[in-house]
Amino acid sequence: MLKTKKLWLDKENNKFRIIVSVLGLKVGDWKNLADIQFIGLTRVKFSKTVSSPKLSGNTSCTTNFSDYKYCVFLCENVRKRTLVFKGSHEESQAFSKEISEYLGMKVVDFTN
Repeated sequence: MLKTKKLWLDKENNKFRIIVSVLGLKVGDWKNLADIQFIGLTRVKFSKTVSSPKLSGNTSCTTNFSDYKYCVFLCENVRKRTLVFKGSHEESQAFSKEISEYLGMKVVDFTN
């Protein structure tokens, strides 16, 4: 499945939206940018459990995978936020800096 996720910022109309595109069909609602107080950078642990079925009398096998990603959020406050990017530390820092410069907002780095 071809799925992409992008952030659109409309500074003139004070709006933003997250566009999810699946096979060329774009979906995403506009939200008010005026509510955003700061840009947050955090480190989040993502986990995934994979199970294999029983084969030839063997018991099933379950494996847990976990990995840390760095996430960029548009934050109204510490608890209310919208995820706009996840990736490596360098990519997330660059993305948050680019948004910060465009919007004139500060980046709060919670990774320290």
